[in-house]
Amino acid sequence: MSIQYWSDMSILVGGLELAGHGKDVNLATEVNPLDATSYASQGWTELIGGNKSATINLGLMQDMAAGSVDDTAWSLLGVADIPHSLCTPSADGSLAYLWRGIPLSYSPTMSPVGDLAMTQIAGQSSTGGVVRGSLIHPGSASRTASSVGTGRQLGAVVSGKSMYAALHVLSAAGTTPSLTVIVQSDDNSGFTTPTTRISFSAASTGNTYQWGSVAGAITDDWWRISYTISGTGPSFSFAVTAGIL
Repeated sequence: MSIQYWSDMSILVGGLELAGHGKDVNLATEVNPLDATSYASQGWTELIGGNKSATINLGLMQDMAAGSVDDTAWSLLGVADIPHSLCTPSADGSLAYLWRGIPLSYSPTMSPVGDLAMTQIAGQSSTGGVVRGSLIHPGSASRTASSVGTGRQLGAVVSGKSMYAALHVLSAAGTTPSLTVIVQSDDNSGFTTPTTRISFSAASTGNTYQWGSVAGAITDDWWRISYTISGTGPSFSFAVTAGIL
């Protein structure tokens, strides 16, 4: 893989895709160092890793429209366990980091006169860790009928580990629309005998989100989503990320 520059990304916070407003993103994972220095350390400090945490800082172009940046950031401020997904690039199968976080600060306005209206959102991980996985269903296209996603070889889940998945429902339209998403696994890329591993509750509106997991051991190493869409003239845009931790 060649050296990259940042030009394409999916930034998912709850039920909102923020990439179209994003100017700057910084995800940092940290380990708390614990001092294990003893009299046998020969005068050198010895450290071991303690608890892990993550922080996220987003610099965004502000949008005050209903259901957009300001509306969402204000409503999520201080709410724990919001699914976050950071994917690069934004195409199906791209690398993704996903976690549950809590937005802790929000600056609605932070620009001088005549400049772009900018805002900043910052938060921390709240429950569990940061999962390195894959974008197994991008939110770039509207879906109007039931189908399955592309299978991805994310790996088997050994005992003591879990498969995690984040569902970001970005938009919904139609009369009584309903979207049900499940995560399936199989031991082959053709999914000849798929097994349901994670089931999300039915969604009927956009700007919603869910988090799910299943514990190992699971020997299947291929993973995909299957989704059911119903209603009159239904249309959904949604993204799913998944990975093992």
